[in-house]
Amino acid sequence: MQIGRRDFLAGVALAGSGLAMRPAFAAKGFPDKNINFIIPFAPGGGYDEYVRIILPPMQAQLPRSVVVLPVNVDGAAGGRAAEQLHLAKPDGYTISIMNVPGIIILQTQGGVDFDLRQLTWLCNMGIEVYGIAVAKDSPIKNIGQLLALAKKKQLKFPCVGPAGTAYSATRIGAHLLGFEAQMISGYRTSADFIIGCVRGEGDAVIASLNAMSQFIDNGMIRVLATFEKKSSIKGAEDATTLGHPDLTKIVALRPVAAPPHLPPDIAAQLSTVIINSMKDPKVLDWARKNRANMEPADAQTTTKLFNEQLEFITTWKKYVT
Repeated sequence: MQIGRRDFLAGVALAGSGLAMRPAFAAKGFPDKNINFIIPFAPGGGYDEYVRIILPPMQAQLPRSVVVLPVNVDGAAGGRAAEQLHLAKPDGYTISIMNVPGIIILQTQGGVDFDLRQLTWLCNMGIEVYGIAVAKDSPIKNIGQLLALAKKKQLKFPCVGPAGTAYSATRIGAHLLGFEAQMISGYRTSADFIIGCVRGEGDAVIASLNAMSQFIDNGMIRVLATFEKKSSIKGAEDATTLGHPDLTKIVALRPVAAPPHLPPDIAAQLSTVIINSMKDPKVLDWARKNRANMEPADAQTTTKLFNEQLEFITTWKKYVT
């Protein structure tokens, strides 16, 4: 899905959106120029879609002279974007969606040369939960059979590289379940490595339920368990029935951050604008169709979620470095 510049310049009328069609200023004189919204990956991925879908309702809340510009900063598994955000002026004109825990993992590997806790957290755009699945024609029918097979051989799991969130989810998830996974890495995207599992390049796959949704719908994979307290997928076990509550900590966050030392009044305004945008009916409709978790969290909750992930990844550091 792509949303072009014309869409969010001209298409900000948002008929029936329920959003106030006027700016609600919290800081005097802000904003009076364009806002750069950094996306830490190339166009076309999930983070890119999350940002671009909220641009029109964001635009509707700002002065007509102000444009929110999506800026894709690919490279170093999100490290380039993080560094650019960290070095930007704390004036509210540069913000970024972040890949958590991916960027935390990168920091543990030495790929970020500043403390991520210095950033100003504005809000979170959603939480993605994970699960474990097999190809539709796999002889493995349940977790019990998977674990039994793991005692006979090392199971192969297709995945992205070590800096990817799915990589840590797979290694930590497998360890919590009682076995060590053989990582078949090098796939570019989550869709690529899920298809790799379907093709028989691995015994199973651990990925976010959002990433697996289209493959579940078309019957290409079967989910054995979700890493939720209570499974959202019929017939699949969950962290509770498996007796491993820590599986629920394997999640992906989509927080939005600003540079360190952003004035609180500007931070509050940006947070409000983004959260309001996520409640827009068109955004919610997109989220339903794409099984995207669009549940906003405020700055305080986002900071708490980030710190929980930082602690969790630090605990399991040896499995992500």
